Amino acid sequence: MEEFFKQIGTYISEYGFKLLLVLCILIVGGCLAWLIGWLIKKIFMKTRFDGAMLTFIVSLIRIGIVVVAILISSSVLELSTSGLVVSLGTFALAIGLALKDSFANLANGILIIINKPFRRGDYVSINGIEGKVHNIKLLTVELITYDNLKIVLPNNTVLNGNVINYSALALRRVDMTFSVAYGSDMDKVERVLTDIARNHPKILKSMETLVYMKSHDSSAIVYGVRVWGNNGDYYDIVQSFPRLVYDAFEKEGIAIPFNQLDVHINPAAMDEEDEKKHRKES
Repeated sequence: MEEFFKQIGTYISEYGFKLLLVLCILIVGGCLAWLIGWLIKKIFMKTRFDGAMLTFIVSLIRIGIVVVAILISSSVLELSTSGLVVSLGTFALAIGLALKDSFANLANGILIIINKPFRRGDYVSINGIEGKVHNIKLLTVELITYDNLKIVLPNNTVLNGNVINYSALALRRVDMTFSVAYGSDMDKVERVLTDIARNHPKILKSMETLVYMKSHDSSAIVYGVRVWGNNGDYYDIVQSFPRLVYDAFEKEGIAIPFNQLDVHINPAAMDEEDEKKHRKES
């Protein structure tokens, strides 16, 4: 036992300073990684730099600083850097085989950042899942839905799926349909819908407004209204326009149809049925 403690004392006296130095290097490296990441975010968040890309780059920088700290620590301990690199390579290969899906997500995350199919804050649909882009991380994309649900999608799924970016362009077309009863004054219907579109504060007057008869349904004539607005005004137009149409139709005496069934009674058939019933009773 004394020999054991003696060997420990000898090891500490010989390598204690180096171990302490390595510990300091790792602590400083971790603090430096956090500090540099914080400074980069602080500087670029005040600019128009894409927030999602900034988060991604900061994560890579922090990982790089930690790796450099580990390499410096190995040099202080007089470990063979080439051997360490080979060992890390072998270890990385084993980890890569076990975590190939994660590395695929990492590679796809880099492609997402480079290609920029969307940015933080954009409203998108990814494989039918809609939401606002909250964050783009190394392995995942986070969406926040309108009912405040957080959805996490792997980058591999995002890049290989169907992506619709509703926020990519400044303008957006709004398509709506409205039904009127058969027998309505069609010229009046078109005039009323056109006036509503022209007077709506969120609809762009510089873009074409189209009002047209779309179809003849079983119980109604359907009109299509096609207008343009700024991207941020899309839902304001969609939500306010139907109420304006309802009020205008009511004021102008334009009937809004509802499903109904017309029953026609044949008097001759009724008389025949009554006669049969009378014979049975007699």
